[in-house]
Amino acid sequence: MEAWFLTKNRAKIPFLFNGKRCLFDGKPCLMGMGIDITERKRADERIEHLAFYDPLTNLPNRRLLLDRLEQAISSSTRHVRHGALMLLDMDDFKTLNDTLGHDVGDQFLVEVARRLQASVREGDTVARHGGDEFVVILEDLSEGALAVVQAGSVAVKILKAVSQPYVLDLTIADGQNHTRAYHGTSSIGITLFLGSAVSVDELLRRADTAMYQAKAAGRNALRFFDPEMQSAVTARAALDNDLRDAVREGQFVLYYQPQVDVDARCSGAEALLRWQHPRRGLVPPAEFIAHAEATGLIVAIGQWVLETACAQLVIWATQPRASHLTLAVNVSARQFRDVDFVEQILAIVRRTGSTLGS
Repeated sequence: MEAWFLTKNRAKIPFLFNGKRCLFDGKPCLMGMGIDITERKRADERIEHLAFYDPLTNLPNRRLLLDRLEQAISSSTRHVRHGALMLLDMDDFKTLNDTLGHDVGDQFLVEVARRLQASVREGDTVARHGGDEFVVILEDLSEGALAVVQAGSVAVKILKAVSQPYVLDLTIADGQNHTRAYHGTSSIGITLFLGSAVSVDELLRRADTAMYQAKAAGRNALRFFDPEMQSAVTARAALDNDLRDAVREGQFVLYYQPQVDVDARCSGAEALLRWQHPRRGLVPPAEFIAHAEATGLIVAIGQWVLETACAQLVIWATQPRASHLTLAVNVSARQFRDVDFVEQILAIVRRTGSTLGS
């Protein structure tokens, strides 16, 4: 058995004891052998701590976070009380890491963790979700609209705490013994829960959705999840999948809008992109160009447009009435930023056998 023994100076030591009951001078006692397992106990505690806590910030890690969230949902079900889940992401943290190094970035995260813990009640949970993301679980909130007010109040308090100036030690970063002031902010997504109607995974997805809405709003902001927000995210995801299929399967078409001179004679045309969706029919560019720009798909689409336009010029060159026509193509700024842009254009011209204007 394991037992605690008291030393002469009253210190408690854990022992692994193997013995039996017996009588000594007519009194019952235990006789056996024991091994001091203090170090083993310490090692077990360290292993358990590493399994459930983040080694950098000493906050609960994702594993313990999920367990705490399950407990919060169970408590909400039993007591019919609202809870709130917040997902925080540090704005521009990558820039801090890239410019000053990961050691300085770690200092920042440790201080963020301390400020978060100081901003919530003792019974609430602050956990590190991974990287520069943190999660806060608020329990035992009031009913209805009051729960929104309470969660929002805590979130505002966190925003203010996180945005206060930081003093970072740059000794490790550049070998010089000096510090630097740094201003950091965060974006917070919040979702409320009552009972177990919504799963743990779904709550995290909702908080993540709201957090990205906060970033889209300009950062250093908070946003609550709502069904309309989720619908917009679902629609964007569907658009992204369909657009990738369109690039892969060649679902785009070009229309040519005539350009006329002062004498009303056709001198050329402008290439207009349309998406021939297999279910939705002809999709105008206003519905997909912005998304293509945001995802980078515009580069592949732009390549196709240039190839198709140049091939059309070659066809027109063989027709006497159209051989003089020029063709204007709109090019994305993302394509212009490509270091190989000029070479790509020249390669397309060579492949199609077309001529390039000014």
